[in-house]
Amino acid sequence: GTEYSYSAQLYVRVRRVPPHFTIRPELKHEVKNGADLNITCVAVGSPMPFVKWREGVKDLTPDSDVPIGKNVLLLTNIRETTNYTCVAASKLGIIETHTVVKVQALPRAPTNVRVSDVQPTSVRLSWSYDGDVASDVQYYVIQYKPKAATWNFKEISGAITNFYDIRGLSPYTEYEFGVLAVNNVGRGPKSTTVLATTGETSD
Repeated sequence: GTEYSYSAQLYVRVRRVPPHFTIRPELKHEVKNGADLNITCVAVGSPMPFVKWREGVKDLTPDSDVPIGKNVLLLTNIRETTNYTCVAASKLGIIETHTVVKVQALPRAPTNVRVSDVQPTSVRLSWSYDGDVASDVQYYVIQYKPKAATWNFKEISGAITNFYDIRGLSPYTEYEFGVLAVNNVGRGPKSTTVLATTGETSD
């Protein structure tokens, strides 16, 4: 039999793929004050992209040492909420993704504490909370006592609205009222206290 020899010509097509992220940082990382955190950013493409980190407009990765494909941001002793950007770049494009590292803080003191609907044995206490909603107030604690009393404030814990009806008060007595907010970090500072005198009982 006759053997035919075919000269096979092989064309290798290099796939050119713009960079895209395969592991991107979470949109928000919440940490306690003074915590450490590692954030991983991974991007692929053909050619493989360089990956670097920025804080605001400041480059955190030295130009002489930009890793390819993966870059882990190492943060230590975090003290303030900061925005970071992971940038992946090749000849085919530049992409970026953002993350905010938020330092959890105690909630602020409630404001505009007011007393209304004054009865002989009850009052309604209302207040505002102007703090950062992201400080995630879980509930409020109401503190009250007769102004002349030498003992500590009584507490009502677990209020989830911005008002509360305080019952079981003594008639015709001047009371001192305050409110504080609680989140998963702890108890915030108490509001300015307000004074109110309960009503008299009608015989």
